[in-house]
Amino acid sequence: MQRAHLVAAFLTFAALCVGVSALSVSRDRHATLEQARREFAATAHLLDEHASRAIESGDAQLRMLLAELERWDRRDSAEGQRIQAAMRARAERLPQIGGVWALDAQGRLLLDSAEHPPPPRDLSERDYAKAHLDTTRGPPPGLHVGSHLPDGAGVNQGRFTISRALRDDEGGLQAIAVAGIQNTYFSQMYGEAGWGEGARLALFTSGKEKLAEWPPDSAVAPPSTAWPQPWDPPESPAIVEGRQITAARMLTGFPIVVVASRPLAEVLAPWRERALWTTAVSGGILTGAAVLFVFALAGARREEAVRAELLRANQSLDDRVRQRTAELEKALRSAEMASLAKMKVLATVSHDLRQPLQGLAAFHELLLKEAPNPTLKQLGAMASASLQAGQRLLDDLLTLSRLEAGVVPVEVGVFPLAPLLEQLAAELRAEAEGKGLRLTVMPTKAWVRSDPARLQPILRNLLSNAVKYTARGGVVVGARRRGDALRVEVWDSGQGIASAELGTIWEEFYQIGNPARDGSRGAGLGLSIAERTARLLGHPLEVRSRVGRGSVFAVTLPSVRSSAIPAPVARPRPEEETAADPAPDRPAERSLGRLSGRRVLVVEDDPLQRSSLTLLLEQAGAGVMAADSFDSALAAAQATLQAPSAILSDYRLPGGTDGLSGIQTLRGVLGRDVPAILLTGELSADLVRAAKDAGCLVLTKPAAPNRILSTLAELTAGADAAAGCGT
Repeated sequence: MQRAHLVAAFLTFAALCVGVSALSVSRDRHATLEQARREFAATAHLLDEHASRAIESGDAQLRMLLAELERWDRRDSAEGQRIQAAMRARAERLPQIGGVWALDAQGRLLLDSAEHPPPPRDLSERDYAKAHLDTTRGPPPGLHVGSHLPDGAGVNQGRFTISRALRDDEGGLQAIAVAGIQNTYFSQMYGEAGWGEGARLALFTSGKEKLAEWPPDSAVAPPSTAWPQPWDPPESPAIVEGRQITAARMLTGFPIVVVASRPLAEVLAPWRERALWTTAVSGGILTGAAVLFVFALAGARREEAVRAELLRANQSLDDRVRQRTAELEKALRSAEMASLAKMKVLATVSHDLRQPLQGLAAFHELLLKEAPNPTLKQLGAMASASLQAGQRLLDDLLTLSRLEAGVVPVEVGVFPLAPLLEQLAAELRAEAEGKGLRLTVMPTKAWVRSDPARLQPILRNLLSNAVKYTARGGVVVGARRRGDALRVEVWDSGQGIASAELGTIWEEFYQIGNPARDGSRGAGLGLSIAERTARLLGHPLEVRSRVGRGSVFAVTLPSVRSSAIPAPVARPRPEEETAADPAPDRPAERSLGRLSGRRVLVVEDDPLQRSSLTLLLEQAGAGVMAADSFDSALAAAQATLQAPSAILSDYRLPGGTDGLSGIQTLRGVLGRDVPAILLTGELSADLVRAAKDAGCLVLTKPAAPNRILSTLAELTAGADAAAGCGT
């Protein structure tokens, strides 16, 4: 029966893993395309603004020239020379202008910015001259945009023209002002902008005649589906046309269209890489699960074999007892080795175990808020308690595995003992008073030498157990000198511990008086962790007890004489505070609206985690910008032209970047110190120190949803207050 359950569990897990991976890849592709469409729409908008400014500058030159031509007496050659000099000076100041000239009413060259007097030339056959001379096709044009001039070596090296006509009150043509626009001016700007290796950018007339393009000689063709129509909205997104993503915009006030396109394969290249990684990770997870399944199946078989062997052993004679005892000792050694291997595995996959619990906590919080009736709310509250118990068990298991693996860092300092004892008593005073117990801390001025971040959980566990297992009377905490050492003792008037159990209380999962394994009383790992931590610090940990009278737990610390100069007071490191003292969950309703008006940028490469955080923040009233990397986050911020109120980022991100460096880069681009939180499963002292130096808070996964919301509320409230003072 147990084997069947294992097989069913493995198949269910495999199906979920494959389904989640496929959904993740599909949603990532859709998000990548949408992001590319928005980016290319923004690119077309930038090209629109650049081209509009260039054409407007040239048009302004034409208007000034027409005003001077209207006042010019053609018989005054000196005035003509002055106008030509002014034309030349203005053209030289504008890099996009390749020349300015004027024609008379018959299309003959009247003035030229290149030389004075101009050579006699008849330009009536040019398209710009015909556009103003021939008015039989309709009303005279305002600004005419012509094709490239024939004296260049092609569209990529020549010029295109813009022209205006001077007419009298009756509409008669008096003169034509023409400006040559260098299309290389646009091509050079497009090339320097770095739009991407496969990007294609071009300018067309409204008649789909090419004016400028980049890269040169790229044969950019005018789009068909994406070509702007009069009824299109001004901010139309880019369109997937064939194998290209294309965005096109008509310049406001000018018959010119800007076009930006990029190959679809180039746009989806990052998505393909992420899809391959997702597939590889899913395959790795399935492989690991398969290995665990094989081991579990083998373990089940071994367990059945042991049970059968024990049944036969009970039926045998006394002469087989010693043989069975040896076999049991061997099995015990194997179990101990398996337990050690399990702890090493847990230490190795700390981040991967915490990651799904974070999403589970957020989704559970969201479901609890949406519970339609009290019964479901009660069930949700019980599920929340079970989830928190599982998180605490995971933290204890990972702490135990790190201690067993010898990877826990120790930072010894000199500090006074009294503040630490008072802090722990303050944490447990409410629980003690609720049970009618007296919790007393004896005053002390002693200084000790230890690691406060490691000593604190040892004393917290001893004091918490004293309160938990004491029904009446009280608990006393005090310190006594023993030569050069200081002995910190925790006395209680509880039920006491039998002498036969004093040696086993330090073992994992051992609890006194809890044979049914009541989960509300913990997992039985606290004393085991405390004993291993004390051993790591070199602080002897002792216990003595009398059944019915109470117990005394004591830890001996190196004492510091008053003549010694104490180092600065060391406080528990931030990573220990976040892991050991999580904020309690508050009712789900309190989170509604607490982030109203805030804009929170969420950077998380895992789609499920990103979705859970987005939903959680949106239900709290926040506006959420979600991105899978800081490149996408920066593009979103620039597209919306709004800086976020706060940043919530994972630490591990794809592409060789991390959340901390991404936050610092984004702050530099935005030009403001945006409040930021790193949400990570890493338990690294170096990471926390680096985050503190950068002005970021660290929350360890799995962090309670209300902890995330309350921290964001405090950070953004402070930022809003500072902004209010500045204004």
